[in-house]
This record gives sequence, structure tokens and C-alpha cells, in this order.
Amino acid sequence: MPAPRDIYTVAELYDAIHWWKTNDLDFIADWATDSGGPVLELAAGTGRLGLPIAVRGLDYTGLELSPQYAARAEQKLAPFSKNAHIIQGDMRSFKLDRKFKSVFIGFNSFLHLYRDEDAALCLKSVQNHLRDDGKFLIEMFVPNPWFLNRSQDRLYEVCSFSHPDGGYCTIKESNDYDAETEINSVRWYFFRPLNPQPEQYKFDMRIYYPDTMDRLLNEAGIKILEKFGDRKGNPLNPESELQIYICGK
Repeated sequence: MPAPRDIYTVAELYDAIHWWKTNDLDFIADWATDSGGPVLELAAGTGRLGLPIAVRGLDYTGLELSPQYAARAEQKLAPFSKNAHIIQGDMRSFKLDRKFKSVFIGFNSFLHLYRDEDAALCLKSVQNHLRDDGKFLIEMFVPNPWFLNRSQDRLYEVCSFSHPDGGYCTIKESNDYDAETEINSVRWYFFRPLNPQPEQYKFDMRIYYPDTMDRLLNEAGIKILEKFGDRKGNPLNPESELQIYICGK
């Protein structure tokens, strides 16, 4: 069986899988509008969150590591090229010749910083690019012990979607969580009616708990202004599914 592919090399497939993910679009776009431009998104992906910001006419820049994803984002944002730009780069070490009123990392993308050192480099870069009156937002899920420690003897269904190559596809997954490194290795299996064997894709996520985020932001000299447990502005508590940080210098 072929080795699993990196899911972050197949941009069109990523978009097809996440057809359902619209519940954060207004939240991020409203926040960017209220906070003001210019806006910088780190780990901009295929432009899913950048597009509604550009539609509103805000000055938007997206930084994305994957060349395939960056190209896809450029394609989406092409009609708004006067005020929207995509730059291929690493959110741990980027140098742009400007500062931003709003900087954000959405939809769990911070979890691709696998070590404290990676997170510190990213937060330092944010500091270097955030205006003194600017704001910085991070959104990610709150770790769920049940999810991290699921049985490895079965596969768990994720979602179904229309595959870009045609036909219906169902994704099932397994994961292997290393409590020492706090890295959760996820493997996706793509089941399609005419394929005898499922295609496999993989990705890793660093699991960040709220107390870790408090420490990392404090060590980086970033001030937490507000901390929410959902997109409605309710406080972060033990029952929250999300952890959202609004920060300043």
C-alpha cells in the first residue's frame, strides 16, 4: 500500500473536504473589520478565511507555507488583487516590510507549531509585525481527552464529500497521541466506491492546553486582552470547546 500523503499538498482536495466549514467566516471577518486593516493572516491555507475579509474591501495579506495552498489562495483572491495578497512563507520566521493593525491565526493552524520553540518564534514574528495599537487573535479547539485517547482498533468517521475527481467519498480516521511530546498524529482514510483500497493522508497537530497558551503568550510579551470559549464571546471555562485569545502588545 502506498505511503500516506501529506494532506497539505492537495489544495483542491482540502477545499472539497471542508465544504461545510463556514461557522467561523463571519466571526473572523467581523473581528478584522472591527479591529481594522491592514490585516495579516498566518497559515492562510487556501484563502478560506481571507476571501470574506477581501470581499469587505479590507487590506489583506495572507502568509502560507504550502506552495500548493498559496497558489489556490491566490486564485481565489485574484478578483481582489488590489487589496489582497498571498505570500508564501513560514509563520515562524517571516519579515514583511510593514506592520499590521490586525493579525490572526484561525482554525487550529497554531497547532502546526510542534514545539514551544516554534511557537515562541511565531509569536516573536507577530510582535515584530503588530502595530502598537494592533490586535492579535488565535483560535483553536480545547483538547478533548476522549479524542486523543481513542481506541486504535477501529476507525472513526469524519465526514463525507464529493471528491474533486468525481464520486462520493467518506473519510475515516485514526490517531496516535504522544503525551510526552503532545503531538497527535492523525491518519485519514478516503473510502470511494470504485477504489479497492482507501487513499491515505496524514497530518500532525501539537495539542495546546489553555495553561500552555497563557504561558507562551506571557513569555512572548503578548498581553491577553480577552479570552473566550466560543465565538459568541462567552468566557473560556472547563466545558468550552474552543479557546480564543484576543491579544495586544
